Amino acid sequence: MASSAAGGTWTGIRKYWQFYVFISPFFLLFAILGVYPVVFSLYLSFVKWDGLSEMTWVGLANFATLFDDEILATSLWNTLVIGILYVPPMMAMAFVFALCLNESWLRMRGLFRASFFLPCVTPMVVIAIVFGLLYSPEKGLLNYAIGEVARLVPFMGLEPIPWITSEAWSKLSVAILVAWRWTGYNMVLMLAGLQGISKEYYEAAEVDGAGILQRMWHVTLPLMRPTFLFCGILSLLGTVYMFDEVFVLTRGGPGTSSTNFGLYLFNTSFSDFRFGYASCMAYTVAFFVFVVALLMMRLNRTHQE
Repeated sequence: MASSAAGGTWTGIRKYWQFYVFISPFFLLFAILGVYPVVFSLYLSFVKWDGLSEMTWVGLANFATLFDDEILATSLWNTLVIGILYVPPMMAMAFVFALCLNESWLRMRGLFRASFFLPCVTPMVVIAIVFGLLYSPEKGLLNYAIGEVARLVPFMGLEPIPWITSEAWSKLSVAILVAWRWTGYNMVLMLAGLQGISKEYYEAAEVDGAGILQRMWHVTLPLMRPTFLFCGILSLLGTVYMFDEVFVLTRGGPGTSSTNFGLYLFNTSFSDFRFGYASCMAYTVAFFVFVVALLMMRLNRTHQE
């Protein structure tokens, strides 16, 4: 049975070989640029290599090193803290903005949508310059506003904040930047989710006497759960592998106070040239991210059932 099916497949390939020739460039490029790097990096996890000398097989030594790497532990902790600081408020603001922009009475909705989405496509260099000016200890707009409030309300004891030069404030500074940059992106996704909800549900709930809050709780939020899950998984991936924002704003400093996993992975690869250990870290963290994403999907499926 299997041999006959395989024979039929090869017969079809020989018969329509022209079509397979036309689509072959995609598969060749995917194999070279997609499959091969993944397989090669998996092999690198078991070797010691600096990119120039010969590879040395070390087996599981790279994985054993993970447990003694204090900077890795610090970077993972910083990644978790930054994620906690920006993901919940970002998701909440994105949902509120999506609700407002979904209202039919709102004028110039296209302009507002483009304005909220603009930070996502703004070059990171420009964002770094702007936030560097905002966070400046002496001439920054934020500290200027704090100084004005302190002058008007002296009993509050407000003082200028060293946003990116203090270990206590560096992670919050990164979180604010990331929330500002990606709130509009999540807003667009949630707006698409809201527009996918049929108005018949709201009409039926209104006939049953449900108010605005009841419709929100019993209709909007349950039907938006898949969208929330999708945004949550994207935020998880973005938090773990975040690089641009941290690199241009704080370079991971002061010290390692804002060094996240993405920046540490980059430094290990292209500053220390420890490609084997970097691949080991990448695959290990990717495995746990995959498990967390599966748990999120499973919890969502269980709740729906």
